[in-house]
Amino acid sequence: MSSGRSPILCPKLLTWAGRVILTVAAILHLSTVRAETSATYVLHLQKHVFSPENLIVPAHRPIILHVSNDDNHPEEFESYDLEFEIIVLPHHAIDVPIRALPPGTYEFFGDFHPRTARGHLTVHP
Repeated sequence: MSSGRSPILCPKLLTWAGRVILTVAAILHLSTVRAETSATYVLHLQKHVFSPENLIVPAHRPIILHVSNDDNHPEEFESYDLEFEIIVLPHHAIDVPIRALPPGTYEFFGDFHPRTARGHLTVHP
């Protein structure tokens, strides 16, 4: 038999549901704030060469690298310094979030064409 109480009105369920809603709202808010505070820098790959070869970005601020592969071949965009490797399909672009970095020089390259597809990120204070 029913106790007459609706499970929706149960205080424990309300507390659990409220926590889930607040957690989701906080995650959405933080991701929106991060996207708003991250500047985007564009990098093109043409004829297996990155342009510009040297990107200058500010220190201690997260950024987004927008990598556009204008070639007819895929490229593996990679950096040991920045700890990533991502395939970029021909005539496609990707966004690579980069954490806030201290001043320095960080190399990146195209793993499929390492002799020509090379560049670096120069982080200035």
